[in-house]
Amino acid sequence: MNSSAKHTTLAAWPLAICRALEAKGIDPEPLLLSAQLQRSDFVDQPDGRIDVNLMTQFWQAVEDKTQNPAFALSVADFVQPMHFRALGLLMLTSKSLESALLKLGQYSELVSNSVTTRTETTPELIGLCIDPIASVDIHPMSIDSFFATLLTFSKQLGANTDLIESVELKRPKPESANEWQSRFNAPVTFSAKQNCLWFKRSSLKDTGMMGDEKLAAFNESVVKDYITNMNTSVISLKVKNIITTSLEEGEPNIQNIAKQLNMSDRSLRRRLSEENVSYRDLLKEVRMELAHHYLLQTQLPITSISLRLGFTDTSNFSRAFTRWFNTSPSQYRSEAPD
Repeated sequence: MNSSAKHTTLAAWPLAICRALEAKGIDPEPLLLSAQLQRSDFVDQPDGRIDVNLMTQFWQAVEDKTQNPAFALSVADFVQPMHFRALGLLMLTSKSLESALLKLGQYSELVSNSVTTRTETTPELIGLCIDPIASVDIHPMSIDSFFATLLTFSKQLGANTDLIESVELKRPKPESANEWQSRFNAPVTFSAKQNCLWFKRSSLKDTGMMGDEKLAAFNESVVKDYITNMNTSVISLKVKNIITTSLEEGEPNIQNIAKQLNMSDRSLRRRLSEENVSYRDLLKEVRMELAHHYLLQTQLPITSISLRLGFTDTSNFSRAFTRWFNTSPSQYRSEAPD
């Protein structure tokens, strides 16, 4: 794990690759070691960042081992929207699949800042294009896996199979293009001038997504904060990001958060102390912000809100909320101005 690298990608990617390899009966450990990577880093820090140079080495080791240039397409079967963390939540709460894809293009830096992502639109099509950065070596498999993952996400969000108009890939044409054409169910052009996945706009609008404008706005603010703080040394902001994305699984403890930040809990406490804040302060701050948002900006029942904030039951949440705001959650909601 090299969080100081300039060009990085989410640690969730190599973990998905490992799962895809194991599904084929291949041990990923020697391939990871050849790229100076350790699987424990991904398990402990799914929000962590991986040096893209090491990822390129890993992809090459995967291609050499599998002897299958199309292997990366299958990695998409092991990636979920939540692996994109707050960006995945933003996609899930968008008003339409078209909006979700546009947001993904807008904030793709969260997934990887080693390429430039842009969208092109026509009356009938939306193209999500990936432009390489001249100084960064990107393996073609990384593009394949990302495009295949976009298609998988789209289907999970309700899109039908007739979704892709065409695919453009800069990679040289392989001996057989069958796996690409089968995966995308559309014509694939190799040795193209750009990497671009072209979606049919009509199919993007007929997915039946139940968007939540207010939740989407909140998730978008979290994404913006993540990107802003991605390379920052302010540890309290990183802790708040981790708390925000993990509360629904229960109240996180400082030991687990320290592990995700690749440090001991003692070191984390010291770093927070240097910023004049404690872990309990940050946990309270995140919970207060989210409680305010959920009560005033959504119609979620208080029971659901308490669970989303990591409380074991509603009574514990109500007591804590009363300490914070000197009123009950229900009163806070009812007395809010329209």
